[in-house]
Amino acid sequence: MSFNKLYLLCLLPFAAAANVVDVGAYKDATVVYNTDDCDGTPCAFINHGSDTTLTASVQSASVQRILLAFALPSGINLATAKCQLQMQRPVQAPSGKYTLVVSEALGDWDEEEVNGSDKIDTGNQVGSVSAVKNERPGVVDVTGACRNSKDGQVGLWVDSSGPEVSFPSRDTGAAAQLRIF
Repeated sequence: MSFNKLYLLCLLPFAAAANVVDVGAYKDATVVYNTDDCDGTPCAFINHGSDTTLTASVQSASVQRILLAFALPSGINLATAKCQLQMQRPVQAPSGKYTLVVSEALGDWDEEEVNGSDKIDTGNQVGSVSAVKNERPGVVDVTGACRNSKDGQVGLWVDSSGPEVSFPSRDTGAAAQLRIF
């Protein structure tokens, strides 16, 4: 094999990596759904868009869901692109295994106002990943959500199958990531 061919073969992995784009969530929130009283206000009416953690739990009296939004970079061919969601390492997690289930979040929302009384529809389930304790969950294939996105925005709901799990929010500088390739 000639030197030029060998040199080009060595560069192929770097050329492929150049087509990967990581985008952090530009807004995120925990949305609480319950009628419990929180200091005189139904907990579902309280906004958690500027909290430092994002919490998901569907097995308690207080259903909590994580709401994420990503802005897709221009020039992405959504017909061929693949997308993966990568959550950060949890700051609080169940002691055993749990599953994160990701669905499309349909509609726009304001991070500083969203709460459990808002009607942000849940679209198709697009992926899931099993996780263990406080280990960082693996990636979730959310290509379907990227391909169905409107106006260059991808909205996602993240739910947990187990007890409460909490992740750092973008307000900590550790936003959930959308990898596009």
